[in-house]
Amino acid sequence: MATLLQRHFVLLSVGTALLFLLCGALVTDSSKDMFKSSTLNRATSHVSSLTLINLLGMEIPAFHKTVQAQVEPQTTTTSSFFFQLATGIHPGDLRSLLGRELPGLLTYDDARILVKGKDFELADLYVESPAPAHTVIEMPETPAPAEKPTETPKPADDKPAVPIAPGDSKKKSVFVYHTHNRESWIGISKPAPATDSIDHPSQNITLVGKKLGEALSAKGIGTQVNTDDFYQKLLDNGRSYPFSYAESLKAVRAATQQNRDLKFYFDLHRDSNGTREKTTVKINAKNYARLLFVVGTRNKNHEQNEKFARELHALMEKKYPALSRGIIAKTASEGNGEYNQSISPGSLLVEVGGTHNTIQECYNTAEAFADVFAEYYWQAEEVSKTNSQKPDKR
Repeated sequence: MATLLQRHFVLLSVGTALLFLLCGALVTDSSKDMFKSSTLNRATSHVSSLTLINLLGMEIPAFHKTVQAQVEPQTTTTSSFFFQLATGIHPGDLRSLLGRELPGLLTYDDARILVKGKDFELADLYVESPAPAHTVIEMPETPAPAEKPTETPKPADDKPAVPIAPGDSKKKSVFVYHTHNRESWIGISKPAPATDSIDHPSQNITLVGKKLGEALSAKGIGTQVNTDDFYQKLLDNGRSYPFSYAESLKAVRAATQQNRDLKFYFDLHRDSNGTREKTTVKINAKNYARLLFVVGTRNKNHEQNEKFARELHALMEKKYPALSRGIIAKTASEGNGEYNQSISPGSLLVEVGGTHNTIQECYNTAEAFADVFAEYYWQAEEVSKTNSQKPDKR
């Protein structure tokens, strides 16, 4: 017995000595650089938000539930207001506490969910696509991955559909463009080795814009579709990919100057984040690529754009349940932050599906979106016409 105790004592003593030696080695001058905050920051700068959330969630089970800010606005108490004012921390949102310390973690001020669609989570926040590769790796059209899409019940027909006015499609009131015009799909192009971007010079999101323009024109809404290759213009001018919105803004301003009737501007994108299961919905036995509305808060009048997005989302929920993933707001800290939306209160960035969707699913969504917007448009036109016919009481 005594021999066993002596052996354990010796092992414990040796282990303790080794621990002290290791600690001493770590604090020597030669190893101090390894543990500087700047060194740790660089080492973790490429870790994604989702990875950090999952790692923290392993140790803090409630983290997954509380990290997302509340979707609905909550009543702010006097104490929480002064606490937030003094510390910059939003009570009830762990991101405001951890976001400034953990690289890659979005804070409440970077991006937040304004309207939460079905199954939409923090990890699904819109991520800017990487710059396209100079060499596109093409592949033949293949069936989409066999993941089960979200199913939703048949839209309720509580009210008769609003009759579509014939209108004058020669009057262009809608402008459709594509800032990241080469965004494509896995069924058409393989991920680029260097950037993992999925892009194509011709088989890309601009085809969805054309389909949307055709669908709107068929409903009597004049639509101008811009198919400029903004990425090629950046290359020609020696500018980097973050200048994409500055490049597309030139086209938006030129169109506005040439046509004063333009009121609505839709910048179509393909989301680079999200699995097929989350970006696809089946309605009446037909698959659709789900939509996501993005509002840039750097625009000082972004509340008007948000109101427009909320109205479209609500109408879409009635006609095509779960087709909309929701509405998010983003600042310049995470993305462009303005997205050319200061040009009009009727300007929005619209994400159509993700990389795992098929072009046909995106076409289906373009037609559904045209149906929803046409109802919104003609209702607004009717209200405007009625107001203009009211007698002046002055």
